[in-house]
Amino acid sequence: MESKVIFRCNSSNNDYHSQMNATIFESWFSQMLLNLEEPSIVVMDNASYHSTLVENYPKSNCRKTDVQQWLRDKNIDFSPVETLDELREKVKLSMRRGKKYKLDELTFQMDHEVVRLPPYHCQYNPIELIWAQVKGRVAEKNSTFKIADV
Repeated sequence: MESKVIFRCNSSNNDYHSQMNATIFESWFSQMLLNLEEPSIVVMDNASYHSTLVENYPKSNCRKTDVQQWLRDKNIDFSPVETLDELREKVKLSMRRGKKYKLDELTFQMDHEVVRLPPYHCQYNPIELIWAQVKGRVAEKNSTFKIADV
């Protein structure tokens, strides 16, 4: 099955997360879904690149003009004299009850289902436990510190 994505860590803190983003992950994930032969359940953690929303809402640090533009785009009435807090309240009222994630929708369209793990509970994610063991074993055996030897 062709499902691997490999990153060579380029950052000084040896953290690949700075190289992964929602676009790269979504592309890989779409290809991976095509390899599933029967309806499946995909367990997803809460990495930011797994959690892109179907619809983007203004963030709490957005400028007033950005919030006004978002409201305009959604045809939601507001007054130019309303404060940023009042505008944010209008955004909040227009938000859907449950979050809808792009990857969940994509998965559903391909006859699969996503189950999301609760935030900050890596003990429910077996791959995290296995990955910790693998990293420990590699570190234990790594004597040359060259990626080719790993």
